[in-house]
Amino acid sequence: MKFSSLFSFLGIALSIYAAANLYIWIHLARVIPYLGSLRIPVLVGFWLLVAAFPLGRIGGTIFRCRFTDTLAVLGSWYMAAMIMALLMLGLLDILLVADQWLRIFPDSLARRPEMARLVFFWVIVSLTVIFVAAGRWNAIHPVLREYEITLRGTPQDAPVRVVVATDLHVGLMVKNHWLGRMIEVINSASPDVVLLVGDTVDSDATHAQEERLSDELALISAPLGVYAVLGNHEFYSGAQEAVNSYEAGGVRVLRDECVVIGDAFTLLGRDDRVSPRMGLNRLPLAEIPGVNGGLPVIVMDHTPSHLGEAEKAGVALQVSGHTHRGQLWPFNYITAHIFEQDWGFLKKGKTLYYISCGVGVWGPPIRTSSRPEVVVLKIRFEP
Repeated sequence: MKFSSLFSFLGIALSIYAAANLYIWIHLARVIPYLGSLRIPVLVGFWLLVAAFPLGRIGGTIFRCRFTDTLAVLGSWYMAAMIMALLMLGLLDILLVADQWLRIFPDSLARRPEMARLVFFWVIVSLTVIFVAAGRWNAIHPVLREYEITLRGTPQDAPVRVVVATDLHVGLMVKNHWLGRMIEVINSASPDVVLLVGDTVDSDATHAQEERLSDELALISAPLGVYAVLGNHEFYSGAQEAVNSYEAGGVRVLRDECVVIGDAFTLLGRDDRVSPRMGLNRLPLAEIPGVNGGLPVIVMDHTPSHLGEAEKAGVALQVSGHTHRGQLWPFNYITAHIFEQDWGFLKKGKTLYYISCGVGVWGPPIRTSSRPEVVVLKIRFEP
């Protein structure tokens, strides 16, 4: 099932990938004759970069080695550059069409098309490098966001500090040093309890273990415990392998089950919505034992779909992730359209929701549509 899901995804992705690179090639072919001694390096380099992602991913699935891992990493970096280049080439084409009527560009460029093509080429290359570098800096500097919320329940001596981290995607792109930085941010929040809300691993739990995932998770300090649920990537990578890795790090995985936290609230963790595709049975929220107890219920559910289910079940708070808020601009507009809420707080009836944009990356190792975040919910309980 893991392989079929991967190849199904790649079949769709590669079609889009091929079309995108064909569009870039059409523009690049026009400028290559004017690049002089750079002509051959640019030509060869472009096609090597285009081939890196599919060869690395597909080759790594068939026979993984250091070479295929390197190709996959290189291809992921190229995808970041490719997306930025596509956006700028699209803008350039619009401006060139508009220039026929509005005279946007200087006449000197119109009289010398070879110079115009070189100018546009180097401007797009320079801006792509700048955007990728800025997106990388943003991706590796997570922010700590703190919010105070009040839920109905039995008053406690002090607010319960619940730290939420989602979408770490530990593996080929999120390495041990980066994971360690995320854990440091989590611990800096002095959590009472930590919630890992899915996609802690990326495409293969073995990759995550090579980055000492269990050892790093064991460093999280939370007196009321560390809990996790499985996201879609855990099921793609192998759910049981992921569970074993988390439990080896002292993390309790909740799979359609509840646990009482400090006599303050009931924590409920759900398997991700993709689990039925893997032949598993995801229980309806209202049928999970413990959801109808006397304490307020906080739900961990990786994908923020069918939010009304939590409202109908009388849930006090649901935390989710998955969306990355698009991760790369302008994909945040797509996630905002797909999901009822793709980032931040939402209130439906008496149920409060927080959808995190996540702290890691998937695919391109950059972020341009959101800051990676670790969220601290200081929860007070009132009758």
